[in-house]
Amino acid sequence: MRYQKGWVNAGRMVLLLCVVGGVGGAVPSVFADEQVVDLNSPEAIRHTLEQQTGKRIKLKLQSGQDLEGKVSKVGSNVVVISELSGMEFFDATVRVDQVAAVIVRVRTK
Repeated sequence: MRYQKGWVNAGRMVLLLCVVGGVGGAVPSVFADEQVVDLNSPEAIRHTLEQQTGKRIKLKLQSGQDLEGKVSKVGSNVVVISELSGMEFFDATVRVDQVAAVIVRVRTK
């Protein structure tokens, strides 16, 4: 398309709209996905589990046992882990105060 005096093609209009209004609104949404956990809270483990609902995690229990699966539900005292690794047809209900660590995959190569 040829540029004519007083006429702006659709591509330039889209670019103008992105520069003026679209880019400024998109930048804060990138930072909105950050997960914030108060590390000094006695319920930090429970809050971390709530943020991982529907995702696969590994739990390290105080007994030393590892459980890997998908977080289904998080209550005030227990968490339900479904689709356990190696035992896909089973679910586990774990007391939150027995969880020593929550291991979450956050990066890929």
